[in-house]
Amino acid sequence: MTAWPDVSPDVGEQPGVVLGAVTTRLLNSSEPLPLEPARQALALLPDVAAGWRRHPIEQVVSPDLFFSLDCRLATRSGSHPRVIGTARARAVLTAGHVLQGSASTAVVLNASRRRLPWAHYVARTGMVEAINKADPADLVTSFLRTEPGGTLLDLGKTASYVTSLLDRVPQIDGRARLRTQSSRLLWAARLHEGSEPVGEVEAGADGVFRVRLSTPSALLPHFIEFCEVLALHGWLLAAMKNAFDRSTRPGRRAEDEMDPALSYLAHIWNPRAHLPPEVRWLWQALEDEAQLTWEWQSTVTRLRDKVALLTRKAMEETLRKEVV
Repeated sequence: MTAWPDVSPDVGEQPGVVLGAVTTRLLNSSEPLPLEPARQALALLPDVAAGWRRHPIEQVVSPDLFFSLDCRLATRSGSHPRVIGTARARAVLTAGHVLQGSASTAVVLNASRRRLPWAHYVARTGMVEAINKADPADLVTSFLRTEPGGTLLDLGKTASYVTSLLDRVPQIDGRARLRTQSSRLLWAARLHEGSEPVGEVEAGADGVFRVRLSTPSALLPHFIEFCEVLALHGWLLAAMKNAFDRSTRPGRRAEDEMDPALSYLAHIWNPRAHLPPEVRWLWQALEDEAQLTWEWQSTVTRLRDKVALLTRKAMEETLRKEVV
């Protein structure tokens, strides 16, 4: 299911930078979407089947969709070079409940100083060409640090649009019992052939994960999967913690928050399940520093302990009434 982006060396000028975004949210459904209906729902192109895997966690991946781009890239200098081409995006549904949009575009630098016919850009799917000069390091840093808006490239918007296509599917009843927020992850990679891959992850105070990479093009699809896995598990952790926090607020029935959180999400955490072996070192480095799995286990334990305590109190209250 990892067939993109294509940056093969036989297609003219090669990209120097690849930019991407992953958005994650809960599917708006009271029950998880079973595998076969999920495959039907994520077949977003006529006559093109969705990819899927059943073990260890069910996951369905839509075919790639392409979106035209004619926009500007963020830079610290403010020059905002114009890029023209297409973005590549797909939807990913995990365990029938967690929906992600993943979008990227590869940036070819110094390819042309003027706009070419549209057929030229369509032939190079998932790529944009910069008309003005741009520094690769500046593009990476600025994409990760600049809030998109106006004419600037906004791959998060593209990723969210792909997930919105699933809202129209008749199998989705629109009655999710768990309130959650969507999340966003940004990643940027510089392509260096013949060099060892390097990556770093930052969990921002704004709740956005930012991943900076330097990698040979052959490993890029694996890093994209890493970013999708990280976005999924970062969202799971935030959703579970938010459910626990809401359960402690006055005026709320704790069960209304905790029961759907445990039912919908507690079984999904398994970051190594779909993580390619080539990039597991990056997840391990993140675990060594942030200990996300420990935090997840601690949060789930707190939720289950609170459910057990409430259940015991309810039983004691029932027995007390029977005695009286």
